[in-house]
Amino acid sequence: MRALPSGLAFALVVLQAAHAQNIAAGERIAKRWCSACHLTGPQGAASDAAPSFYAIADAPSTTAASLAYFLSRRHPPMPDFALTRIETADVSAYILSLRKPR
Repeated sequence: MRALPSGLAFALVVLQAAHAQNIAAGERIAKRWCSACHLTGPQGAASDAAPSFYAIADAPSTTAASLAYFLSRRHPPMPDFALTRIETADVSAYILSLRKPR
């Protein structure tokens, strides 16, 4: 397998890193895919069985890495949405943006 030219590889890393922090995209994904069960924003309702994104964000164990791990694995009873890495990073960034200041 041939390596990418260093300039192209650097550009891909920069573009991916820049996109990984797209909170607005994460909010759109959350509203579309998660809001049927989770409270994903200031308005709406959640089921009693699913924690709100605010509660998830405020959990001491919640980090970008823990969210990425959780969202990349099947976790019944949640449907398997098969998010891409970028979508996972966006949803994780959105959830973390809801964290109360400490």
